[in-house]
Amino acid sequence: MKTEVKPLAENEVVLEVEVPQDDIRDKVEQTIRRLSREMSIPGFRKGHVPRAVVLNRLGRDYVLSETLRDHLGDWYGEALDEAKVDPVSQPDIDFDEFNDDGAFAFTAKVQVRPTPVLGEYKGLRVPKRSVELTDAQVDAQLALLQERFAGLKPVEGRPVREDDFLVIDFAGSRDGKPIEGAQAQDYMTQVGRGTLIPGFEEALIGSEQGEEREFPVTFPDDYGMEELQGAEATFTVKVKEIKEKSVPELDDDFAKEASEFETLAELRDDVRARLQQAQEAAAEREFRAAAIDTAVANATVSLPSAMVDRQVDALYHELEHTVEDQGMTMEAYLGAIDRTPEQAREELRPRAEANLKRSLVIEAVREAESLEVTDDEVRERIKRDAEILQRDPNQLVIDAYASGHQELVRDELLLGKAIDVLVDNAVVIEAAPAAGAGEEADAEVEPEAEAEVEVEAAKAVEEETGPVLEPAAEGAASGASET
Repeated sequence: MKTEVKPLAENEVVLEVEVPQDDIRDKVEQTIRRLSREMSIPGFRKGHVPRAVVLNRLGRDYVLSETLRDHLGDWYGEALDEAKVDPVSQPDIDFDEFNDDGAFAFTAKVQVRPTPVLGEYKGLRVPKRSVELTDAQVDAQLALLQERFAGLKPVEGRPVREDDFLVIDFAGSRDGKPIEGAQAQDYMTQVGRGTLIPGFEEALIGSEQGEEREFPVTFPDDYGMEELQGAEATFTVKVKEIKEKSVPELDDDFAKEASEFETLAELRDDVRARLQQAQEAAAEREFRAAAIDTAVANATVSLPSAMVDRQVDALYHELEHTVEDQGMTMEAYLGAIDRTPEQAREELRPRAEANLKRSLVIEAVREAESLEVTDDEVRERIKRDAEILQRDPNQLVIDAYASGHQELVRDELLLGKAIDVLVDNAVVIEAAPAAGAGEEADAEVEPEAEAEVEVEAAKAVEEETGPVLEPAAEGAASGASET
């Protein structure tokens, strides 16, 4: 087979391919044999229909079309290998006629993987923030820990006030008729949290335990149920229980309950150490990311549209899985952020382009530095993974090589080495600590608790199995357990 590659545009080529007649005739015969095995004709055993009968029954044009359908993809693949072309799009294949009385010529127009032009990637001036842990950040972490161990205790001798937790029965109506879904018994809500429709919680302030109140409310214009948008309704509510949050004292007894430590001082030291470690790790991740982005900014990378489209698809599917893991449907999530699927995909495009540029530049650095990973390095990495997975190290190495997974490990190690080239040769510029760095102490100490912000912001919309008056239902007593 003869293949010639001609450039059409940036990151786009056309392959001019000629398949020799002998190969075509061989493939035609293969097709006839396949059709013979598939045909059932009276008087012949299945799979033994003679060649002439196949041609007579189906016609030569049909056989040729089947041959083309069976083998055009193979010829295209062989042409790619022969020309050493790395496509990133589906080919646009064109040909005039296909028969077996001569060579077959076709063209394939395709977008190809771009080759970045590296700029400076050593000696990059990259900012790195210093980690300056404050007592306030440690206190914030301890306060969050206190909140986790908070409970609810009954209130006696006073009326409802802001921040109280209430157990209520309620029923809503319009023009004297019940509103479907606007009834509940033993429902818990927190006054002032804003989980219920505007005016509902405020109307309960000052009420006593056992008291029943009736009051009007107006559903928001953007309420989730269209028939109730802007509607006036009347709610009858009975306050059955009043509770308030009880936060434990920050002392040695709390340290014993909340941790393995005997004293508050030990707990505080441990929190400080973990925060310091987490913030230093975060600063290092930011520094490495900044080094990569600086190298990308210095490089010239032109991305084919098909490559970007594929990456957008991958990110969108990743988002779908994240949304599902958060217990939502994609339809509810898109509704919560007021986007169509097309708009959501388009908003992912800048991220897709950035990801591709980073990947291509890191790959170019790897090639420029002629980086390699030895089999010993691959095996050592797999053995380290075995410790985390609590697997037998030698057996995991055997399994990885049997499945071909070792090449994924090799690629990951090569990626790390290329990034190390950028980082190890970078010139560190002192950067000021990020504003409020570490104040979100819970997120710093427990990165596994991080979640997709947009998914979290929208999740409440999915929870429409609760009472109808909740515009954004969450567990009203989250953050406190009943005591």
